[in-house]
Amino acid sequence: MSTALVVLLVPVLGAALASLAGARRNLVTLSAVAGTVATFLVALFMPGASAIDVPWLPGLGTSFALDPGGAASVLVVVAALVMIPTALVGSLTVEDKPGRFVAWLLLAQAGLNGIFMARDLLLFYVFWEGTLIPSLLLLGAFGLDKRRAATLKYLAYAVTGSFVMLVTILALKVLSGAATFHLEDLVLAARDLPVTTQAWLFAGLALGMVVKLPLWPLHSWLIDLNEQNHPSGAADVLGTLYKVGGYGFFAWALPVLPLGAERLAPVLIALGAFTAVYGAVIATNQTNLKRLLAYASLSHMGIVAVGIFGLHVAGLNGAIYLLAAQMLSTGGLFLITGMLHARRLSFDVDAYGGLAKSAPMLAAVSLFLIFAFIGVPGLGNFPGEFLSLLGAFQTAPFAAVVATLSVIAAGVYGVNVYQRLFQGAQTTPARDLGPVELYVLVPFVAGVLWLGFSPAPQLDRIEAQSQLAVVQLATVDEPTQADVGAVAAERARGGPPEELALAATEPGPAVEGVR
Repeated sequence: MSTALVVLLVPVLGAALASLAGARRNLVTLSAVAGTVATFLVALFMPGASAIDVPWLPGLGTSFALDPGGAASVLVVVAALVMIPTALVGSLTVEDKPGRFVAWLLLAQAGLNGIFMARDLLLFYVFWEGTLIPSLLLLGAFGLDKRRAATLKYLAYAVTGSFVMLVTILALKVLSGAATFHLEDLVLAARDLPVTTQAWLFAGLALGMVVKLPLWPLHSWLIDLNEQNHPSGAADVLGTLYKVGGYGFFAWALPVLPLGAERLAPVLIALGAFTAVYGAVIATNQTNLKRLLAYASLSHMGIVAVGIFGLHVAGLNGAIYLLAAQMLSTGGLFLITGMLHARRLSFDVDAYGGLAKSAPMLAAVSLFLIFAFIGVPGLGNFPGEFLSLLGAFQTAPFAAVVATLSVIAAGVYGVNVYQRLFQGAQTTPARDLGPVELYVLVPFVAGVLWLGFSPAPQLDRIEAQSQLAVVQLATVDEPTQADVGAVAAERARGGPPEELALAATEPGPAVEGVR
């Protein structure tokens, strides 16, 4: 059986077992650990694995096409690593119906894997929408007192954006005359569309993808979702993994509609730069731990957008790398927030203080993850942030300068929150990390070190797709059958063919900027 198919089916099987376990906590925990560990082990074999492509709805020109190579082989592995401790936390901390909670987490993981691997645009949309359902159920069934309003807001934003996105996907195939929804067919057919048509189609895709990035002003659902999710932080970690709008631009919108991307990139990179600064500045004034992390995470998504819409190979690499790295740093901090809540029953920063005296291990791990979160060199977020801003500097230096200001603000809110939680006078002693909590946090620490110290292998796999997008942007005026052959070769082999590698490394628009 294909690795791509297995990495989809294993979490679904784990979800079924967790659901059948019901309230029997030991069985739920076993299902959670077995399902997530097995998914992670299978995901390790994704680099170099073969793609699959079988008929699904041939009358609509769509098939079940999955490619485990390229950026997917990085994002799926990181998400699988994050889900091991997250599902464990869910199985141990949810008091009512823990089996259902874990089952929804694992179903969402399967959907995320599908989003990252899909090479048929309609299939991509199915996974995109399918993953929304578990996240809504987790918020609506297990959230805090104001979860209903947060759920309705999230649903309104997501459904509106997704509806426009679906209409655009169908229009793209009809207007381009593409034979199927496959990536290479769409790339070939859509390149002949007029600039104005491409711009409108790109805008339609962008509306749905910006919501799931998210960027200002379509971001307020994220703050309420994080604030009202289950106190353990497990559902918030899923929300961190589900920031897939940037990947949608990277894998689909840019290579398929390059002229539209060039037309709208100045607006979107400006929104990204503003979002980066806005989120970081607002985070410095927050006293609720979850809202602070939500705004700070929004700032990271602004940097991701700056990297993508700089339309430069370095920025594209960095944006996807940061998307992977923030899964670890942000996810780990959300689980630490849940651990703090279990000790004080509050998310208010002012309810803490001086915890380093009675809980030194908790303070040490928190400081480490905060350092990773704010982009300290040598840790996971830094390569992605640096490359995103570097790529933007090549084509949009003013936007890059503005976005860089968010890095300064990140240092402010990072140091501030650590001091308020762990330094100063201790009001009431708190217990230190227990054995299970240590087990929960070790994968995050290990993952942050892995991405911080060894970025090259992951960046090489991401660049297999970055080069594809940049080549389409650089050659939009001269479409050739050779370009399309290169796209097909990239899809089949999971890496850039020699033609793409040469085009992306030789001097010219592919490296120096394409706008």
